[in-house]
Amino acid sequence: MEFLGYFIAIPALLVSLLAARVLSYKSPRAATYRMADGWTHPPILWAATDERVGGGHGHGAAEFSVGGGTSGNW
Repeated sequence: MEFLGYFIAIPALLVSLLAARVLSYKSPRAATYRMADGWTHPPILWAATDERVGGGHGHGAAEFSVGGGTSGNW
């Protein structure tokens, strides 16, 4: 019984107290975006490279062109 108390019951009690503390905490959050609301932010281009975005890069004159597009060439 002493073994169960030291190595199972006490750690289980500590884990449950810590879990209750963590799960009961409510952090402040931004308002949820709803699809019916209008989008008020400008578009963002996420690129996997560090190249400058803008201009044509020699691949056309599209404002947000990065790389060669969907040409199928790797």
